[in-house]
Amino acid sequence: MNYLEWLSSQTKTRWWHDSAIPQEIDQAMRNGALGVTTNPVLAYKALCADPQYWEPYIGDIPSDLSGVPRAEALLEVVTKQAAKKFEAIYKETDGLHGYALAQVNPEFAGDTDKMLEQGLKYASWADNIAVKLPTINAALPVIEALASRGIAVCTTLNFSVSQAMAANSAYMAGKAKASKPAPCFVVQQGGRLDDYLADIVADNRLGIDISDIHHAGNAICKRTYGMIEQSGSGAFIMPAGLRGVHHITEMSGARMVFSLQARVQQMILEENPEQRERIDEPVPADVIDRLMRIDEFRRAYEEDGIDKNDFIKFGVTQRTLSQFLWTGWSPLETYGWTGVSKRWF
Repeated sequence: MNYLEWLSSQTKTRWWHDSAIPQEIDQAMRNGALGVTTNPVLAYKALCADPQYWEPYIGDIPSDLSGVPRAEALLEVVTKQAAKKFEAIYKETDGLHGYALAQVNPEFAGDTDKMLEQGLKYASWADNIAVKLPTINAALPVIEALASRGIAVCTTLNFSVSQAMAANSAYMAGKAKASKPAPCFVVQQGGRLDDYLADIVADNRLGIDISDIHHAGNAICKRTYGMIEQSGSGAFIMPAGLRGVHHITEMSGARMVFSLQARVQQMILEENPEQRERIDEPVPADVIDRLMRIDEFRRAYEEDGIDKNDFIKFGVTQRTLSQFLWTGWSPLETYGWTGVSKRWF
């Protein structure tokens, strides 16, 4: 039994595949993946990875479709194909797993009405679509509105305890109104946070060792996990954007759903770490003390470290939002379009 199989069968921890490439999804399912996470970048990468595979599916998209409608149409194709692969799991788990995620347009961040409209559209594509929203102030009413309708949600661009708990509260408010509640997956992008803090430490010459920084994302994730479990909401923490095996092993045994790229899955299988639950092992206090010298870590770690009006201003949130827009959504708006002959290539 490899580590991924052990994690899914012998602990409360589950994992999903972090890519929309069909061949990668198939392999991940053989190793126990119970769902698939995507974003605009991953959807675009899937289309580029094997254009011939997707050609029959995108051929029906009108050749004169442009801009946001084109990106939505392509995202629909990719997401529906991913969702089909997990239909059986969705039914077997009674809607607890088996989802494909569809992320709203990053350009709509800050516009509650547009995010809700797009989220409702995504949810109509298949029963096992979970709508992926940024964890910012304008999205909190959308989380509540979708949850109240029994639509599964995933909150991304989340790097702090404050953001996670705000999303959890919005989900709880919506879930209380739902006739048949659907799950909520609260992403904690620990690896991306570690990268961001490493840049800050280097730029400000704070002299904090990289070995300490590697604990930062896990420290935020462990703290959030305990608080959400205590709230009784039933929401799942979803560690994502992971960089190393330690991001998985330190969380093992938690009632969490990991989002694992194929590269990270391979790292785990090659290292074959000890099969031991470690979620209850705290990050050493001296490490936390050193990390608290970083202002951005302190803001992320403290329960009220970031005001909800400042979620969108948090540096790593802005950096990742821009990445989703310029390397994912914007390329989707022009994918397959010659711009001269008005046809798909």
